[in-house]
Amino acid sequence: MSQSVPRPRRCLAAHAVSLALASLAVPGAHAAEPAPQPEAPPADTAQVIVTAQSRSQQIQSVPIAVTAMSGQQLKDQGAANLSDIDSFVPGLSIDTSQPTRPNIFLRGVGTLDFGIGTDSPVGIYTDGVYTGKTGGSLLNFNDIKRIEVLKGPQGTLFGRNAAAGAISIVSNDPVGRVEGSGLVRLGENGLRHEELMYNTPLTDNLAFRISAVDQGSHGWTRNAFDGSRAGGDRDSGGRAALRWQDDNTSAVLSWEHEKMRGPGPATYSVTGGKVNFGGPDVWTAPLDNPLSNDAAINRQSRTFDGVTLRVERALPFATLTSTTAYRHFNTQNWQDMDGTSNPAAYLAIGNVESNSTWQQEFKLNGQSGPFDWVAGASAFRERATQRQEVNVTTTSLDTLFQHAAGLSPYATLTQLAQGIGKATGNAALQGVKLTGLPWQESINDVGGYRAFAIYGDVIWHAANDTNLTLGGRYTADHKAFNWYNPARTASALDAQLATLNQAQFFPTATALKLLTAQQSGLLQKLVQSNVQFNNPGSTSAPYAVSKSWSNFSPRVLLDKHLGADHMVYASWSKGYQAGGFDAVGVNGHYEEELVTSMELGAKGEWRAAGLTYGAALFQYDFTNLQSLTLVPNSGATGIPSYQVANSDQGATGLDLDVQWKINRTWRLTGSLEYIDQTYDKYVSPTGVNISGQAAGTPYFSAALGAAAKWQALDGNADFSVQYGYMGKRRCNDDTYKQGLCRPDSAVGAGKAQERVDLRLGWTAPSGRWGVGLVANNLMDKQYVNVSTLGEAVGSPYVYVTRPRSLALELRVKL
Repeated sequence: MSQSVPRPRRCLAAHAVSLALASLAVPGAHAAEPAPQPEAPPADTAQVIVTAQSRSQQIQSVPIAVTAMSGQQLKDQGAANLSDIDSFVPGLSIDTSQPTRPNIFLRGVGTLDFGIGTDSPVGIYTDGVYTGKTGGSLLNFNDIKRIEVLKGPQGTLFGRNAAAGAISIVSNDPVGRVEGSGLVRLGENGLRHEELMYNTPLTDNLAFRISAVDQGSHGWTRNAFDGSRAGGDRDSGGRAALRWQDDNTSAVLSWEHEKMRGPGPATYSVTGGKVNFGGPDVWTAPLDNPLSNDAAINRQSRTFDGVTLRVERALPFATLTSTTAYRHFNTQNWQDMDGTSNPAAYLAIGNVESNSTWQQEFKLNGQSGPFDWVAGASAFRERATQRQEVNVTTTSLDTLFQHAAGLSPYATLTQLAQGIGKATGNAALQGVKLTGLPWQESINDVGGYRAFAIYGDVIWHAANDTNLTLGGRYTADHKAFNWYNPARTASALDAQLATLNQAQFFPTATALKLLTAQQSGLLQKLVQSNVQFNNPGSTSAPYAVSKSWSNFSPRVLLDKHLGADHMVYASWSKGYQAGGFDAVGVNGHYEEELVTSMELGAKGEWRAAGLTYGAALFQYDFTNLQSLTLVPNSGATGIPSYQVANSDQGATGLDLDVQWKINRTWRLTGSLEYIDQTYDKYVSPTGVNISGQAAGTPYFSAALGAAAKWQALDGNADFSVQYGYMGKRRCNDDTYKQGLCRPDSAVGAGKAQERVDLRLGWTAPSGRWGVGLVANNLMDKQYVNVSTLGEAVGSPYVYVTRPRSLALELRVKL
């Protein structure tokens, strides 16, 4: 294998990258690979290298609140994807009630919008490439090198949609030596997880790496309605990469694929399976009753493909990196939305989404005298389509109308028709039955988006112990969007209505004074009109709009080193996210989202004691924080509606992180976040004034961990335990009224959460194979997330988190 040519000192950043490449994959900054270097042991926190600032730096030297987890840590923990790590990263919250539409929050900031018209303010990047909509973000970990969670605005270097923070996932690239590994994990409820990886040099300049992951389970609960298993899925994926390099250039071409299939999310009734419009005060514990979901279609799926070409070239004055990427995914989510098998409450939805993105970025890294700099330009294009479908029956529509207007149109018409049929001897009318018939509505969205940006970031080494960083990004966004909500589909109902019309039912009922002329006209219109998606401007043809936004987001950062092992820093930065559109509300749109953040921090270590620490005091103000709020029982029909909401919010908080390497055997970790997040002047879409009240984020979240390695049975044993805690959600008058946040109620929405993951393993003396026991959610704690959508038919419901999972594993290496 060819050796890398030493670089002149004028390109300090590129030199740092080349030194780190043997043990760390650096997105967007890969140089020719030097001779293989042993990876630093996970216990030695001071040697963790991250690329949070588009430069290869030790984590303790990065003046940003950042949490890093190695691929080995993720594997030991049994983490399959991002949703398995949020309990152990204080400030990070990922709700996977609907895995194809996850909600991601960082430092209390995220979005509940599941439509294609907007994005999450927490940007997720894989090897420097923005993953697009959240529907394609929760992929399984596949040959991961490390994960970095960066808190606070990261738009200067990470770019798109990182106003609240960024999650950077770094994959392993091919290396110039033969490597191979495998893992099999088997557990309860049919749980199995398999991983394979093989890496080989093909020539002196070319290496190939391929990996595959397959996992799934039968599910942890059973649906009493049809006896099927629920809570499980099947997820498989592969990754293949080629790396070519010479003395001055390296290129990595990679392909990723994933396919997920499973039943729809399980939804538990909080009204005991009965229609009850009594509100949160009458709700009961959901797990006191069996799961009973009767959605006609009950499944979810995702298919994802991505191709990335990253080329790096050493120039005389800098290192040029080009990243070209294409991503495409399709998702489907069909599920029960009333949590019961009660025909009077039948409500089901479907969401079908397709998304394609193309991205190109050029980046220059260099060093000139006392200046270490990065400059670049990027272009992004996206096309997304979404079909959202609501399925009810005429019986559940009667439940809705009866509660909203005191009228049951389909039961009433059935009774009248049969009565008139008997009185007149009309057999056709006697056989009319308008109840229990399917009714479907949908809204179809298409979005086309473009974004262009130029950016720069300069670190001025003003003195041996002082650095000043200035950075900025100018972004221009253009978005085009259209909505189309066709007339409802109800073929069986239409056949029955045709029978009524042929028999002159409405004129007869009016003549017999069973209906007034006004009532007759109202009923005829009601049975033909959309109930949920009923905007007349987009019924016959799509309604199209477009809008553009632009922004300059700067950052200023000063850090000072207090000796060799301690550092303090202060930063001021702004973040930006373009506006967007309400996918379910025709012509509804969001304003651009802006954030101003200030942070004071300190990092350091006491080497003799094996102790490292990090602390950050932060304050931020968000303007037009984007969210989509479900407003229950609004309008004449009583159908809950999603409404665009833009709120101003502010927060003050503290992050702490400590790691203690006690000795060669034991390592302890601890982290904590305190945050006080409140609304400014704000009236919620439900009409409740919650100005100055809590935005919901808990005051405290924390994580504790212990890990040990020691010799046993001529081999090596390892033990690790992770404890995660998130305090109870801070309710406000609006969320308490809706039942979304009542920690002390029977449902327990928003109560404090705990999770413990444990591993005990042993590796053979050869290091070629090992066995282990992995326990996720050891204390068997389950928590709920409330949805009030079912309140339209008197049947709100909750999603429930997974119970404990125990598994045995076998690992092998070449």
